[in-house]
Amino acid sequence: MAAVRGAGFSSAVRDDYQFEILRRNLDQAQELGVDFVEIPIFAMDLIAGGRVIQSQMRRLKEALRPRALSYTAHGPIAVNFMQRELSERHFDVARASVEAAAEIGAAHVVFHTGVMKMNDTGAIEAAYSNQRDYFAKLGDVAAEHGIIVAVENVFATAEGETTALPSRLAHEIEAIGHPSVLACLDFSHGAITCAAQGADFLAEAEALARVAIHLHIHDSFGDPTKLRTYSDAERLAYGIGDLHAPIGWGNLPWQEMMKRFTFRPDVIFNLELPPRYWYALDDSVREMHEMIEVYKAGRANA
Repeated sequence: MAAVRGAGFSSAVRDDYQFEILRRNLDQAQELGVDFVEIPIFAMDLIAGGRVIQSQMRRLKEALRPRALSYTAHGPIAVNFMQRELSERHFDVARASVEAAAEIGAAHVVFHTGVMKMNDTGAIEAAYSNQRDYFAKLGDVAAEHGIIVAVENVFATAEGETTALPSRLAHEIEAIGHPSVLACLDFSHGAITCAAQGADFLAEAEALARVAIHLHIHDSFGDPTKLRTYSDAERLAYGIGDLHAPIGWGNLPWQEMMKRFTFRPDVIFNLELPPRYWYALDDSVREMHEMIEVYKAGRANA
């Protein structure tokens, strides 16, 4: 297996149900020479009531067909197996998402780890146990379709919520112990969560890196400060929150992480910029390829 399977970026389309914007994104991907494009299953009307809409799936496959690209996918962000009372409903949607991702030949499909209200320790541990059970079941579905589920670390967005630090998510992936369930390391999400919980970001991210088959790459300052701003540009000016900024605009230590971390073999690097920063997409793709070379050089010398 290779140290790195390839690199790509997310097609962050919205309200594009005829896939016209997606087609332009794919053209750009070919021009930039990336290997993968991450398809936002959560934003394409591909699933209704927990089942795949085949007519819309045919339209998506028609948009993808003419190009020599490979794909990954991002499942619905609402999937949350720490909501125990809604687990079966979440599972139906997640299963359909795996099926849809497999239909387009995606290598990986990303889902977020759970978030829940801070409660007593017993309730939190029961929620983690429930999440392990359901991701194991989803792993069985993924194995049937020849795809890998990549569970992404996130950060709490509301007061009184809790979610896994990167090291805890690594522990959960290892406890699930399913070959089709691995991690997606989102560096910026990890930095924000660690700052909010007073944890060592590099140590935490390194722990998750060891079980990560998929990477979400975008920059920020890892700053969870709650401060009222009036536009995305103001959030960037203050350097707060999950900016999804181009590489080099924040202060995440990319070179140090590439030299220090070890990811799963055949890891996929995926740049995750919103459309508002796509004017800097080519620069960030170049930066990502440089990061990959640093990482590969470190693995060759290990």
